[in-house]
Amino acid sequence: MIREFKPLSMRKAVIYLFFIFHLSSAISQDWSQYQHDAARTGRTQSEIPPPYRVRWIWAGENLTLRNQMSEPGWPDNLTSVDGYSFPMPDSVNITLSQLMQPVVAQGKVFFGTQEGEVFCISSFDGSTLWKSMVPGGIITSGAVIGNRVVFAGVAGNVMAFDAGTGDTAWSVSLKAAVTGSPCICQNRVFIADHKGRVTALDATSGSLLWQKQLSAPVTGHIAASNSSVFVPCEDMNVYALDQETGAILTANRVKGQGFRMTHPVVSGRYVYITSALTPLMGSEYMMEDVMTASGSLAEEDANIRLWLQGINMPGKWNDASVDWQHLFALDTATLVSPFLIPCGPSEGCGYSPISPVVDHLNRTLCWWKTRYPKLTGSGAFGTAYSLDICGINPDNGNRIPVDNGVFANIIQETDNLYALSSAGKYLWLRQDFRGTQVIDLTNSAARHVVAPIRSVDGGYFNADICYRDQNPPYHFKIGPYITRNQCVTGRTAPAPAGNLVFIAETFGIVAIEHDNSK
Repeated sequence: MIREFKPLSMRKAVIYLFFIFHLSSAISQDWSQYQHDAARTGRTQSEIPPPYRVRWIWAGENLTLRNQMSEPGWPDNLTSVDGYSFPMPDSVNITLSQLMQPVVAQGKVFFGTQEGEVFCISSFDGSTLWKSMVPGGIITSGAVIGNRVVFAGVAGNVMAFDAGTGDTAWSVSLKAAVTGSPCICQNRVFIADHKGRVTALDATSGSLLWQKQLSAPVTGHIAASNSSVFVPCEDMNVYALDQETGAILTANRVKGQGFRMTHPVVSGRYVYITSALTPLMGSEYMMEDVMTASGSLAEEDANIRLWLQGINMPGKWNDASVDWQHLFALDTATLVSPFLIPCGPSEGCGYSPISPVVDHLNRTLCWWKTRYPKLTGSGAFGTAYSLDICGINPDNGNRIPVDNGVFANIIQETDNLYALSSAGKYLWLRQDFRGTQVIDLTNSAARHVVAPIRSVDGGYFNADICYRDQNPPYHFKIGPYITRNQCVTGRTAPAPAGNLVFIAETFGIVAIEHDNSK
C-alpha cells in the first residue's frame, strides 16, 4: 500500500524540526565513554546552570528514589534541608567502584558493579531497563558505540551488550586483569591489561584486529587520537601505537612510580601524561620554601622548575628532586617532551595526582600548588599557600591563570583534591568524601553541589544536595551508606550529558538537574 504524501502544516513542521534538533543535540551531548571521548578530554558542550537538585537516585534494581519536585506524580522528598536525610536504607546490595564513571548515550545510563552486574537505566527516571553480567566484577567505565556497550571486567572478560536489550553481542577473554576503561575510536575497542598487552577488537563483531605485547603491565587508562593509541606502562614508558596495526610508533620514559588512577589527555599537539609520584608520602606542606622564595607567579614557575630538577639553591629548598615530576606534555607524533611543566605535588593519601581536563576555550587545565592563586581561592588545608586550577601554556609549559578578578572560594585541601570534567563554561569537580562542586569559568561563581553528609569530619556543609544530615553511626564508614563490598578507591569526575549531570557514588547512580524552583 502506498501512502499519499501530505505536506506538514507550518506548526507541525516547526514542532517536528524542534524535536529533530533536540534529539540530535541530545545525542551529540552523550557521555559515551570514560572522560567523554577517546582523547579523554573530559569535555562536553552541555551546560547545566545552578542551582541544583537531585532528580533521582538509583540504589539497586529495585530501589530508585524520584524527586517529587521534578515530575508530577513522583513520590520522594529529595529536598535537602537542615536536619533531613533522604529516605534511603542504611545499606545497599551493590558496590560501585570509585574508579567508575557512568557513561550516557541515547537516553540511557550504563555502568557496572564490583559484583559483576552490568546495568542499563533510564536517564529520565532512573528505572532499570536491563541487567547482565561480566564475570569477575567491574571497577571501571564502559564505552558505547552505536548499539553496543562494552565493559571490561577485572578478570579480563571483555563483553559487548546490545544497548537496547542487554543481550550479549560478543565476548572475549584476555586471561589477565584489566583495571583501565575500554577506549573506543573509529569502531575499534582498545583494551590494555596487566600482562602488558594492548588488544584491538572490532566494536561490532568483537573480532581480533591486533594484539601488541609491551614491556610491563598497564594499570591505568589509555587514550587515542585519530591515528594513535597512547599507552602508559608500569615501567614508566609511554607508547604510541598505530591504531590500524598495533605497531609501536615511538616511546618515551617519564618520571614516577606508575599510572594507577590516571589517564592520558590528548589536547592540541600534545598528549598530557600524569604519573603517580615516586615518593610515597603526601603533599602537605611540601615545596613551601620554594613558594616563600618566589616574588611573583613568573618567578614561582621558574623556581618550581628548578626544584623539580633537583636544584636546592643550595640547601635552601628542602626535598628538591626530579622524583616530584608527575605531569608531562609529550608531542603526539614523537612523544618528545619539549619543556618541563612547573607543577609541583598536590596529592597524596594513596591517590595519584588528578589528570588534566580540556575546557570550553581549549585550555588544558590542571591543579597547581601556588602562592599566587587566581581562580579557586586563597588558602587551603595542608599548605601555607593555596591550590589553584590553571591552564598549561602549550608553548613553554608555564601556567595560564584563569583570572576573572574574583575567587571562586571552593572547599579544597592538598592531598584531597577533585577530579575534573568540563561542561561548556562550567568546570565540575568531584571526589567521594568532600562531594561535588562547580565553577563558572567565565566569572568564578562557584557552588557546592553535593555533600554526601551535611555534618561530618568536624564540618558543616550547606550544599544544594546532602544525602544524609549526620555522619552515620558506623565508626568504620565515612560514606553515608554501607555497600555490599568494600569499594575500590579512586576519584572520578561527574559526567554531564544533555540537561543532567550523573555521578557514581559507591551506593548507586545520582542524576542532578537544574532546580527551576529557586
